[in-house]
Amino acid sequence: MQQHNLNSKIDNYCNELEVLSSKMADFFHIGNYNEIYNIDLQRKEILKEISKDVTKLSNNNREKIKLVWVNNNKMIQSIDKKINSDRKNYLKKKKTLKAYSFKN
Repeated sequence: MQQHNLNSKIDNYCNELEVLSSKMADFFHIGNYNEIYNIDLQRKEILKEISKDVTKLSNNNREKIKLVWVNNNKMIQSIDKKINSDRKNYLKKKKTLKAYSFKN
């Protein structure tokens, strides 16, 4: 019974993580990067909660959690790269606009 409750709890956490991932993707596409970091914090809290009971998890659930953790890190790294790239492009355009405005 306890293993069933734990599996159910993990399934609920995984569903929450999927919803949060979807929200992150939506915010990324519209450029609302501040919300991405807030959602990532929520995701990390969920992963911490799951990790507390890692010794009680079955091998199947451990692999599922590991996959979620790895995918979360990949997603955040990808988003960070995109944000940094957008910042660099913005700064280049800003410098170009300033240079043209001084020539007039």
